[in-house]
Amino acid sequence: MNKHSCFRALVWLGLAVATPLIVGAQGIDRQDETIQSSRRDSTGQPVAVNVIYESSTNAPKAVLLIMPSLAAPTKNAAASTRELHPHEPEHYPLSRNRESLLQSGLALAWMGWPSQSEFGISGTAHPDMQKDIASVIERARKRWPKAPLVLTGTDGGAHTALAYALERSGTVNAMLALSPHWLRERSENVESLKRLKTLVLHDSSGECMGFAAPEVEEIARRAGFTRIPVHQSSVGQMGRCSAKSAQWLPQADGQLAPLLTKWLDNQALPAHLGANDPVFVLTERVIFGQSDAGSMEITIFTPPGKGPFPLLIFNHGDVEMDQSYIKMKERFREPIVAAAFLKLGFAVAVPARPGVGRSEGTYRYGQYALGDGDPNYKARQHSAAVLAALERLSREPDLNLKQVLLAGQSAGGDTVMYMSTLALPGVRGIVNFSGGRTNHRAGENPNFENKMMIEGWAELGRSAKEPVLLIFAENDSRFTPNTIRKSAQAFRDAGGQAELLLLPPIAGDGHFVYYSPALWGAALGQYVAARNMGNQALGPLAHMAEKGTQKTHPELFDLSRLPTKGAGCKDLFLRFLNLSLPRFFSAGASGRGCGYSYGPEAAEGKAVALCQQYGTQCILYAKDNELVKPLYAADPPVAAKPSTEPL
Repeated sequence: MNKHSCFRALVWLGLAVATPLIVGAQGIDRQDETIQSSRRDSTGQPVAVNVIYESSTNAPKAVLLIMPSLAAPTKNAAASTRELHPHEPEHYPLSRNRESLLQSGLALAWMGWPSQSEFGISGTAHPDMQKDIASVIERARKRWPKAPLVLTGTDGGAHTALAYALERSGTVNAMLALSPHWLRERSENVESLKRLKTLVLHDSSGECMGFAAPEVEEIARRAGFTRIPVHQSSVGQMGRCSAKSAQWLPQADGQLAPLLTKWLDNQALPAHLGANDPVFVLTERVIFGQSDAGSMEITIFTPPGKGPFPLLIFNHGDVEMDQSYIKMKERFREPIVAAAFLKLGFAVAVPARPGVGRSEGTYRYGQYALGDGDPNYKARQHSAAVLAALERLSREPDLNLKQVLLAGQSAGGDTVMYMSTLALPGVRGIVNFSGGRTNHRAGENPNFENKMMIEGWAELGRSAKEPVLLIFAENDSRFTPNTIRKSAQAFRDAGGQAELLLLPPIAGDGHFVYYSPALWGAALGQYVAARNMGNQALGPLAHMAEKGTQKTHPELFDLSRLPTKGAGCKDLFLRFLNLSLPRFFSAGASGRGCGYSYGPEAAEGKAVALCQQYGTQCILYAKDNELVKPLYAADPPVAAKPSTEPL
């Protein structure tokens, strides 16, 4: 019997496989254990879950059951660090404060990902994942029957913890959430958790824009959680979500263990951790206005300072009906484009049109004629919500309504093109990212010459009041370069002022060029400076230099290396190349299947799980800007050069 068969036999008998107990130099006991979940995988085998137990005492004050991280541990960390924290990156607060937590009498149970976790993008809330967690909890209870069990998670792990608690709160004694990413949870019945003792710690600086404080504050308030912000004492770097970000609570180091001890003992807790005089990189708030359809949700980002700030109103593109913005009422934020304008000293407002987020009404999607006799009808209809937002924003004292830019992407860009004709008080410019009217169906190639858009822009140009900055890419899936150029020229010929920045093809779909501020940031700065608006001295965005290019990372952009050769996966990889960091791309080793994960909850496991939904064995192909060697295809053979010798 080989070792793999032996392992399966032990699991079938319901036994745990554990390494010998390890006693650390400072009296810390550690044990690695592989336990059997209560469910089976697709082949009928029991699912295995690895757990690492650590404690400095046989009778711990409490057990922190730490949910698996959605971020992989750093591969270039010291071997000793990887051994101690195989399930959690070393820059996470629990990893950094591990020794002090153990010495304070707490036990730590680090849960790894189950052997089968093909749950897709919402996997952390999947019922199968919850069965696995329940099995780990049962085992931890047997190990420390008298110790309270605290369900614990950082960032995406806090999403896992909250999802589990919403279904099975009676199986744990308390919950600890560190830097939670709870954008989609506000539609949940979190009031049901009021009896669950819960502590939430989060960064207050706003440095990482992927983290949304308003949702954390709201959920904590509705659920009765104890929430403690962690204040920073130095100026951060806007847009930085790396291991050095304030999101990972560096100011809590040395204070975390005593804080948890007080919390568990029901003692009085401080109102905050960290600096008494905090520094904020940006602030984010949510207000509500009134549109024709009812209440309208508006997100406002403001840069450091007191204002009043010049204002950018950004209008989102069409939202598909199965997206979380409609199904789960997730708030529409657009942090990437918002950061670009914040860096220029603008406040940024993002109104949600009817039916999106918590804006009341029904979202109109796909209800417009492809050959509309009035090519500006859709834009004019959408503009009603923007006008309502403009009126509501005029009542915010920190916003300067005498210096306003209107911007939008796709349908939102089409909307602000129409609004350039309205002579609105205080509006001094229009920025259109890939916006116009399409005259082809979804999935079809755009028409070489979209006469509806060209004629519509000619009509707008005759009455346009404000100069427009047009930002497009040549590989836009909605409009051909011919249509883009002719539409801009028609607008100018009719009397409008327009500057066209038509970028060469970019990675992925050029329709989403607004996700790449490195490509248009300079043009935007010049446009804003020409309007005598904003602050040009605030410097570049932190994430502008993060994404590799074909020049800096030629291997990454070489599609011949992809193990999967299907057109669909090639298209998906091109989109991956245009995504922000962190990001992971997985490919099927057998030549089919692919998947990616990016953003604040990016994880190698999620990318692989998405790929394996195609029924194939998948491997990690790319991480951030690098190919994962040696897993990608070998260098393609070098073609023989034509001989220059005489025959």
